[in-house]
Amino acid sequence: MRFRNSLVSGLAVLALGGCTSAVGGSAAPVPGQGPVITKADPCSLVSQQQADALGVTYPGRGRPAKPAQKIAAACRFSELEDAPDGVALEVSQSKDLSAAEYYAGALPGEKFGVGGFTWTRYGTILGPSYCSLTTELDAKTFVEVTSDAPGDDDSKACDLAKAALPAVASHLPGGQQDPQITAPPGQKPLEASGPLVNVDPCTLLKPDQVTPLNLAPARPMNGSSRDPKNGCQWDDTDGDSGMKALDLWVYTATKTADVPGLEGTPAEQEVAGKKWIVYSSPDSPICVALLPVTETSSIKLDTGNLGDKTKACDIPKAVMPLVTANVP
Repeated sequence: MRFRNSLVSGLAVLALGGCTSAVGGSAAPVPGQGPVITKADPCSLVSQQQADALGVTYPGRGRPAKPAQKIAAACRFSELEDAPDGVALEVSQSKDLSAAEYYAGALPGEKFGVGGFTWTRYGTILGPSYCSLTTELDAKTFVEVTSDAPGDDDSKACDLAKAALPAVASHLPGGQQDPQITAPPGQKPLEASGPLVNVDPCTLLKPDQVTPLNLAPARPMNGSSRDPKNGCQWDDTDGDSGMKALDLWVYTATKTADVPGLEGTPAEQEVAGKKWIVYSSPDSPICVALLPVTETSSIKLDTGNLGDKTKACDIPKAVMPLVTANVP
């Protein structure tokens, strides 16, 4: 995922014209309880439990302040591996650096209250795909929380930063404690679900069904970290130039659009009341067939013919009815 360097926002910030608004619920730190900041330690502003809830790695990776460049200390919490729309979270905390100096006099944009503090969004030269949310603790101390847009959806740039504000606020003097934290959709990896969760891929073709296809016996294959044993292979027996080995993959935590290897022109084919999607190309010896079972689970066949491209889909078309009948 893209990583937006907060150094850029510290060097050049643009105003968000026309979007200044106040949202009810803002509050200040409890009188007499701070803020008293003796050092900048942004990595301490998100706990492991909160990082888990937000769908980011823990511990964060710190970056020291650069006083000469008016850059606050920062901590980056990377997105989790396999998160479909995950982005990194970055928290900055100043010491003897005011928000006015950091933002170089830029006009504030949207304001809203979260966790006992008023947070302000500032625009940056990175545009609407980057979100910077800041609260001032005193004349020389501020905290900034940033995230960016997953993919090209600028409307979601602030989703993770806003979700993290209660967590960050809970570590500040006077902040509201024990907040409820929920990660934005797509920020955390999908969990395995559906009727294929406990399916052994090698059982989706029986030994007697494989014999007429002139394929070797089944051999389990390892897959992704979410589906560690989700593959099975039946090797070809006609040498290097003919039929390709048949690979069968079971996905239980992957959206159909994110299944790897779906190349070529898709064509729907109904088999025993189930809709398969066959991907092929006249210029390719590879043929792939996909059976979506739920929104996040599917079965994929991957094979072909290295000697005759016109026969690339012969094995998938012969196997699809067999697999369909064996699906629980």
